[in-house]
Amino acid sequence: MYLDFDLHFSDGVSEAFLGSSAGSPYPQVLTFSIHHTAPGFFPASPLASLTDPSDPDFDPFTLCLPLERGASNKTFHRIWPLVERVKDGFQPHYVVVQCGADGLAGDPYATWNWSLAGEGSMGWCVNQICHWQSKTLLLGGGTTFASDRAIEMLNHVNRATLGGYNSPNVARAWTYLTSVALGRPLSPEADIPDHGAFPLYAPSFTLDVPPGNIQDQNTDAYLAHVEEVFAQVADTILQRMQKPVT
Repeated sequence: MYLDFDLHFSDGVSEAFLGSSAGSPYPQVLTFSIHHTAPGFFPASPLASLTDPSDPDFDPFTLCLPLERGASNKTFHRIWPLVERVKDGFQPHYVVVQCGADGLAGDPYATWNWSLAGEGSMGWCVNQICHWQSKTLLLGGGTTFASDRAIEMLNHVNRATLGGYNSPNVARAWTYLTSVALGRPLSPEADIPDHGAFPLYAPSFTLDVPPGNIQDQNTDAYLAHVEEVFAQVADTILQRMQKPVT
């Protein structure tokens, strides 16, 4: 199971496995992208829209759940039972999680209002996944660096696995998520240790990435529709896994 939290649709991975389970007795890969999409928002792909079980080309193992601007901890907490239902239906042995940090508050894209800690946060979601009975691999995505000092502060992290365009917040996210994965979560209020890139962590100089002031535009009506759609999706996955194609 591939689960993508990056702000942008997982077009490369989703398209690579699209239709790969058709005719397979036991589907091997399920991709699930939770992202933002809008006219002109990268990447432009017809697959980025909300999964539609009524579509003749519906693939229950290539799933998309787009969220509107301002997606917050509250929204992620509400949709999380849908992720759990999909997981329970597919019962993956392995889970690969793309933890792109560009949906966190403070990112230059300024699209979502996700935070690092608290119920429904990125850290909370990763913690839920780490308690699944599956082997789990945490990844990120592409990133840019604001300065040589930003590179210095990330010199102990594989740059190819980072996702997000606010370099200090990417470092915060990966430090915190690593601690969560190890079962020893750091306090969000932990002080950033003194080092060459210390000034980039102003003004708080702490680990936390708190929510900003963007209004969450994911309305109750939209999320209710998403819940209805994914209830159908989860049922389809469960039926498909219980009755393999022969």
